[in-house]
Amino acid sequence: MKGVSKSLDPADSLLQGWFQSNPPTDRTKVVEIGGRYGFASVSMVEKENTKLSFEVRCDSPEFLRRGEALVGCKSKSRITFTHIPCLFDPLPSDDSSTVMVYMIRNLFWNWADEDAIKLLQILLPTLKASPSTRILVTDGVSPSSKEFPPHVEIAYRRRDVTTMTMHNVKQRTQAEWLAMFARVDPALK
Repeated sequence: MKGVSKSLDPADSLLQGWFQSNPPTDRTKVVEIGGRYGFASVSMVEKENTKLSFEVRCDSPEFLRRGEALVGCKSKSRITFTHIPCLFDPLPSDDSSTVMVYMIRNLFWNWADEDAIKLLQILLPTLKASPSTRILVTDGVSPSSKEFPPHVEIAYRRRDVTTMTMHNVKQRTQAEWLAMFARVDPALK
């Protein structure tokens, strides 16, 4: 089952590829926001450049405890799990001098645009103070209509309807993601 989920959700390999293409320079901290168990960080701390350190920030102490239990002994010194009462709280002031990347993995898929925009806007002061800091968002992208043959498209539309009825959300197309990022700041892509 793990192999199937990895092929359907290539987020880890996409993130690993990004870090291999963008090695750390002066900043080496990777912050996963709303990372629940720290899916991305826990996976990457074992594999990635040993110069990187990871912090998972989440509003659930239970999720953080579960994430800590997943980290191997040799990597525990490179990852921290920080409870934050609310994801919309201001960022720590030292982020602008320490954070290389904010990762947001599979968090926005069931968030309204307004809430996702609000969280991204909280990151803007750090991005402006430190132009080399990046935000990496890995989340589902729904294909545009008629992008695939009908038998494939119906599977995507079924998924869209299922997430809408079960979670009261919509899956975003690439154009909808880009429009949402532009509402945060036109420079975000």
